Amino acid sequence: MNVKTASATVTKSECRAQHAIENPLLKLAKYLTGSINEILMASLVEWLKGGQQVEEGVWPDRKHNMAKLLYEYLSTWCSDLKKIVASIVPSMYDLIPPSHVPPQQHAAWVEEAAMKLLKDSIFLCNGVDDQRKTENTSHPVLREAAISFFYTGSYRVARRRPEVFQKLLPLECLALVCTTVNCVLDGFSKNGSGKSFPKFSAKEYSSLYTAMLAKLEMIMDDPYHGPKLVQQLHSWAAAGWRGGVLQSRRQCERHLKAFSFENHP
Repeated sequence: MNVKTASATVTKSECRAQHAIENPLLKLAKYLTGSINEILMASLVEWLKGGQQVEEGVWPDRKHNMAKLLYEYLSTWCSDLKKIVASIVPSMYDLIPPSHVPPQQHAAWVEEAAMKLLKDSIFLCNGVDDQRKTENTSHPVLREAAISFFYTGSYRVARRRPEVFQKLLPLECLALVCTTVNCVLDGFSKNGSGKSFPKFSAKEYSSLYTAMLAKLEMIMDDPYHGPKLVQQLHSWAAAGWRGGVLQSRRQCERHLKAFSFENHP
């Protein structure tokens, strides 16, 4: 990896991490004038500190184009989260038609089941606790998606902000996952075959994301459910961090074995 590629990778990682804990579904106009400029400036400073030179006509002439590229990259990032969610939703929400349903009715069965989950946002809940109170925003799908995407997946956003993600999963990240699951269920409710899903972008889902975040903040303020949500965010972060560390260790072991094999055939 050359210096330019490494710098671009770091900038993208910073972009993911910062917006994961701020507002991952910013609209383009706001995005280009907000924190993206701070990220680009920080990357420029690091680039210059490393003794590198900036080619004439690159900065600030191409600043807007760089910001737009990072915005488009973040859009791809959110699409990848949707893929993770789409892969686990059918089995974890029991959206697989039972054997007594004829094949020609499978799609309709899935669509109806998905609509039931979307009604009153039932898909967010995980039954009731021992006090017969609803377990809000704690469904296993949310946990699995959050850990897979932010902690153990290819992006590993958590590694860029250990001071945040090691302690607890940010509320904004949970809101993003909740919104993504809603998007995927929207797809299943309209196309039971699961062959197409709505586009997961700020234009289509920023309002829902904002509503999800507001819902989570209301839960946080509840004297009973608030402490439970905090405990949940800590618990998921701990599980995700352990999983990320274990995965990194395994990767290191594989690299060492490969290196050893290359040098000692």
